[in-house]
Amino acid sequence: MPRRPRSALVLRRALRRLRSHLPRRALLGLGLGFTLWLGINASVRALGGDVHPLSLSRLRERGQALALLGVHTLRCRAPVDDVASQLREAARRHGVPARLVLSVARAESSLIHTRISGTGAMGLMQLMPDTAFELGVTDPFDVAQSADGGARYLAQLLALYAGDTRRAVAAYNVGLGRVPARGALVLPRETRVYVARVLAGL
Repeated sequence: MPRRPRSALVLRRALRRLRSHLPRRALLGLGLGFTLWLGINASVRALGGDVHPLSLSRLRERGQALALLGVHTLRCRAPVDDVASQLREAARRHGVPARLVLSVARAESSLIHTRISGTGAMGLMQLMPDTAFELGVTDPFDVAQSADGGARYLAQLLALYAGDTRRAVAAYNVGLGRVPARGALVLPRETRVYVARVLAGL
């Protein structure tokens, strides 16, 4: 009986070894992924975010926010004593009413600079990762940067909506694509409550 080539025997052994290890490694990968998933959601809940422990929605944004918070913590940046003065200064710099900036910041984060929302919004004025990047905010948990980015974003929204505070505030909460520049303003209940809260604080 002819002997099989050595390369074929090596290949068969490698395939047999792969088959025996694959289920174990797959289970290990699933276990690690599940642990990471629960860990991200639990961490965000601990930081004030309203997120269901099993939610897959915005998991990337939440993980990214936690990573940025870790970097912020490693930099040992302590919160600024007078948060309100930082917000007023940012409002003055970008030509936005100070009361509006303060009211939005209170509604967004209760002035807690390390807050992460259930959607992955970060910091004092709750900037989403992509929005923070577009605004040039490198550390969304730094009070001065977050105040400046939030005030600048509000200034952009007020210009876009021709000074209509209600529409600008709604867009800050729910996103540009869901708030028309003119016509009827139909908003989700959560956003209506948010807008009413911000306007009541003016």
